[in-house]
Amino acid sequence: MFATLTIFSQEEKTEIIEIASDTIVYNKNTDFVAKRTFKDNLKEKYTDKEFTYTESVEEKKTSPNDSALLLAFMAFMTNVFPYLLGGIIIFIILKTFLGTEVGFWNFKKNKKITSEKLVFEDEDIHEVDLEALLKDAIAKQEYRLAIRYYYLSVLKALSTKKLIDYHKDKTNSEYLFEIENTETRKQFSYLSYVYSYVWYGEFPVDASKFHAVEHKYKSFLKSNI
Repeated sequence: MFATLTIFSQEEKTEIIEIASDTIVYNKNTDFVAKRTFKDNLKEKYTDKEFTYTESVEEKKTSPNDSALLLAFMAFMTNVFPYLLGGIIIFIILKTFLGTEVGFWNFKKNKKITSEKLVFEDEDIHEVDLEALLKDAIAKQEYRLAIRYYYLSVLKALSTKKLIDYHKDKTNSEYLFEIENTETRKQFSYLSYVYSYVWYGEFPVDASKFHAVEHKYKSFLKSNI
């Protein structure tokens, strides 16, 4: 028996897998492109205040009213306050020398304090013999009146030396501001307060209190005659 060998050749089939890749399609634009240039003042333009983003603190302006108040306060502290302070100190001294019931503060007696104006009636301190009147008042132990004559003697001495412009209607404060010398003004301020408390306050003065005050008046007159 003839045998035929049939060989089957199995054809291997190869599966081809096509992988499609993403494709970017670029269409070149051939249109005319204009040439751009930068301006020369570009830096200056963007440094203007319109492009400044930092907050600026506005300076607080001083109003004219504030300046006026400040000047008034400084004038008060320079021209008035020293005398006000001096008055307080003198008041304390007076309470020490003359006792505790100073006339201006003695409300229990309900005393009416007269005006600060010096009442000389028809007296002219340049024609009146104040020294004789003073000696007579001391001899009679009229110490309040003696202090008044001492004060008139002080005004006479200052007027004679042209340190004040004397007038019977002027006040103690007016005379005070006419005196230019600082030390003289300080001493006169003290003597004025003594006179005001004793005379206008109708404060009784005994011999010991009078002699304590008399020393101050004599010292002032000695240095200004």
